[in-house]
Amino acid sequence: MILEMIFSIILSLTPAEKNVVNNLQTKLKKEGYDISQYVKDPRFQIYKPEGKQKFVNYADTTQCWYMKADSIEKCADFVKEYYFLLKKAEEKYGPSPEHITSQLQLETNRGQNTGERPVINSLISVYLNRPDRRTEFYKYITDFLELFADTSDNIIYPKEIFEIKGSWAGAYGIAQGMPEAIKKYGKYADGDGDGFFNPMNLPDAIDFMALYLSDHGFKKNPSGAIQRYNGGHPFYGSSIGKHIKELEKIMDKRERIPINKIDYKINPMIVDRDTLKYNQLQNVKMNAIVQKTPLKQSFIKKIIPNRKIWKA
Repeated sequence: MILEMIFSIILSLTPAEKNVVNNLQTKLKKEGYDISQYVKDPRFQIYKPEGKQKFVNYADTTQCWYMKADSIEKCADFVKEYYFLLKKAEEKYGPSPEHITSQLQLETNRGQNTGERPVINSLISVYLNRPDRRTEFYKYITDFLELFADTSDNIIYPKEIFEIKGSWAGAYGIAQGMPEAIKKYGKYADGDGDGFFNPMNLPDAIDFMALYLSDHGFKKNPSGAIQRYNGGHPFYGSSIGKHIKELEKIMDKRERIPINKIDYKINPMIVDRDTLKYNQLQNVKMNAIVQKTPLKQSFIKKIIPNRKIWKA
């Protein structure tokens, strides 16, 4: 969930804010979720946004790293390295390797930046700070607590709740799925075939993202499915579209570059292999097989003259 927002930690809540958190605890407890132990934990924190939300145009290289050449080249390397997994996801769900890679790049820099805030803190912080989204985030909180508590499920989470770290809004994993999406699609997203979904596992994250996009109409309306993945950011879908086009150009260019062909002037009868550099030997294609002249077996001459011929 890529949104550029700056937060500060609230060291102490106002009476009204404390009342909101207390009411949340009471409401959750009625549904079987006791979060009192988390609220009392010294690691529990509330984040408050500073100023207005800032939307970054990811396609503008003066504002963001996303469209810079280095970003696209690294994505091309990623496609090459994980092509099998990406292609398998495409065959099942539709999004191309370039598309999935471009979106993973924007979400988490291909898994390198998945977020450092405990998800439980983030979800409750947004619930507190955004009265207009409390219904939505209450659902996220209950889904998250259910996922964490259900050890029989095939969805893997860390055993310690404060070790589950993600974005400011509570998105978690390499593909940055919100709890509702992880709950819905995680049971089916198994990129490595081990029977489990781990949001921090790259094969599973690739499968999860492709499945989500497919279920939101990617084949008929790719741009609409992309925007659904991260609704609310005006530059999200357009930036990914531009990144995909640039990545496709790089991939096409790489495919057009011929393999280096090194020609050596070799004597037709004698090959002095020692003169060739070791690291070039793998690229040499011999067009003729050079055989050494067989050794003369001089001992036969010694035997034949002295051979006795048997006469009847």
